[in-house]
Amino acid sequence: MSNVVIFGGTTEGRILSEMLSRAEIRHTVCVATDYGKEAMDEDPFVRIRVGRMDRDEMTGFLGKMKESGELKQEDECIVIDVTHPYAREATANIKSAACANGIRYIRVTRDKTHLHSEIVHEYEDIAECARSMDGTQGNILLTTGTRELGEYFENTSKETGGRTFVRVLPCMESIRICEKEGVDPGHVIALQGPFSRELNEAIIKQYDIKHLITKDSGIAGGCLEKIEAARNTGTDVHMIKRPEEEAGVSVIEAFGIVSEARGHVHTGYGAPDHEQYDAGDAGILIYLIGMGMGDPDCMTLEAARALKDCDAVFGAKRLVRNISHNTVYDMYKASDIIPVLEKGDIYKAAIVFSGDTGFYSGAKGMIRALKEWKKDIRIRVIPGISSIAFLASRLGESYEDACLVSLHGKNMEKDLIMLADKVRYHDRAFVLLSDAGDVKEIAGKLIDLGIEGNMTIGLNLSSDDELIEEMTLTEALEYDGGGIATLFIRNHKPEKRPLINVKKDSEFIRDKIPMTKECIRHESIIRLGLKEGDVFYDIGGGTGSVAIEAASLHQSLQVFTIEKNPEAVRLINENIKKADLCNVTVIEGDAETVLTDMDKPDCVFIGGSGGKLREIISILHSKGNGIRYVINAVTFETTEEVRSLIRDCAPEDEECVMISVSDVKQAGSYHMMRAQDPVWIFSFTL
Repeated sequence: MSNVVIFGGTTEGRILSEMLSRAEIRHTVCVATDYGKEAMDEDPFVRIRVGRMDRDEMTGFLGKMKESGELKQEDECIVIDVTHPYAREATANIKSAACANGIRYIRVTRDKTHLHSEIVHEYEDIAECARSMDGTQGNILLTTGTRELGEYFENTSKETGGRTFVRVLPCMESIRICEKEGVDPGHVIALQGPFSRELNEAIIKQYDIKHLITKDSGIAGGCLEKIEAARNTGTDVHMIKRPEEEAGVSVIEAFGIVSEARGHVHTGYGAPDHEQYDAGDAGILIYLIGMGMGDPDCMTLEAARALKDCDAVFGAKRLVRNISHNTVYDMYKASDIIPVLEKGDIYKAAIVFSGDTGFYSGAKGMIRALKEWKKDIRIRVIPGISSIAFLASRLGESYEDACLVSLHGKNMEKDLIMLADKVRYHDRAFVLLSDAGDVKEIAGKLIDLGIEGNMTIGLNLSSDDELIEEMTLTEALEYDGGGIATLFIRNHKPEKRPLINVKKDSEFIRDKIPMTKECIRHESIIRLGLKEGDVFYDIGGGTGSVAIEAASLHQSLQVFTIEKNPEAVRLINENIKKADLCNVTVIEGDAETVLTDMDKPDCVFIGGSGGKLREIISILHSKGNGIRYVINAVTFETTEEVRSLIRDCAPEDEECVMISVSDVKQAGSYHMMRAQDPVWIFSFTL
């Protein structure tokens, strides 16, 4: 017997059904297609009804269930609508049918995707969106399902339909609808979700997609993964607005309502012997707990209570060895923890981390992994005391305006350079270390930069063998201590960071390799419009002067310089070493060859193309829109080639200047002007 009917073959419908089954609550699930049935596991507590129904059929179906006793009269009957947010007609029919039979109606709703992105264009319906596609260029990926296919193709031109790819469920009904609408079989992508960001990106790249059409199907519908993939590939997103609907409840809340109506109080998914808890909190609960330095006495009371309340505790050996609990697992990787949770006998678990969960902690990656495993999993983060906060308190130092850096588990050479750059311009820095052995290397790098200061090392903080030592940078070169360490660095003479960080020609090793001269280099880099975190390609690197000057602007820039001349490659590497930079990568080879396998950049400088300018631009443009280009031209032939390319592409923000520079050189007792070759600087965005 059952007194609960679920309408909907959605992800939420399947999850709610699984929760009810585990709580041993019998129920009926109505799905529209055989595919919806196949997505659900067989279970003795669930009956599945397959087939589309209109309002009258739904009313009759519920009426017959009541007459037959399948919907038991003595208990409160409940109809739960878990259909798709865009299934307005289905929702109206379900609500009407429930009302006609005197049955309680509950609507489960999805959260909307709250994204403010310049790549997302919104439309009232699929028809409006389809009509707008005629004004676009490039391939289109339609991910709204088969119900809107007919309306989409009715409102687009034949040309637009011919460059549209459709992603549908891998079932015969979907394929038949695609055939009916005349979709080219080669343009049908029949796959079952969920679709990760990586898979969405792969599909976009495989089919050279420039426009992605989607509904606002929320997190459960994979909308976020689509938009993230589009952003990473430079693809425009065209989103159909979600219909306005009445307020509803979440899956967890719906489960709580059903449990309360049946007089049940469940823990987890119906485990009979567990400590009771509010049925509205059904589902696995994971505490992510910051343990501070590892001493249980330094935990917060909230963390201690959570540990006591858990079925199991996971964490690195040095952290869990001091925790008193019946079930402790010496593991801290999601790939090890999730298989243990999947066994189903753990309903509340704690995963402990050193320090604070919000400061260079593994908690960030753990949250992502747990959400990928179970979208409805409940996670509660409990912060701890970071070792930096602890050391600062021991030293009586404030860290609100200090430089905070982590070298824990990092690439030492690259991150030493980044640390030294930050210490150079700050009077105080706190550093998380992998081991106290890092102290020597840090001291050496700071001394090489001419920094004057001292260090304070905090070893095994909060433990019985805690040790805090202060020393000069020179003394630190001989330091041989070991253990878990946190470092405080005081720079006695911090420098002021230059607001315009430019390099002179004299700072580069040149030999006989051509170099973009100082004034031209500065102006070209200004026109790139570089921003923090940008990926920048320097094509035709020469001495590497453009790449190196750009990379020196900010450590977050990822700079790649491409050069085919082996002698120039050697020289670029020497200049990178001289500049002490860690964010420049040299790639040897022809640009038109190596660019094929590289990701989309944000900005590109072309100082030399070897006669392959059009081919290089074409390869880059195929990776996505919105790339900023700056091209230098010296000869009339190159200038005309760039002008021709601009005429064909017609960028809206094209700018061009011609710069002629003359240096003043001393000749005996006289000073004379010596003109450099005039250079055309073209800049535009495609």
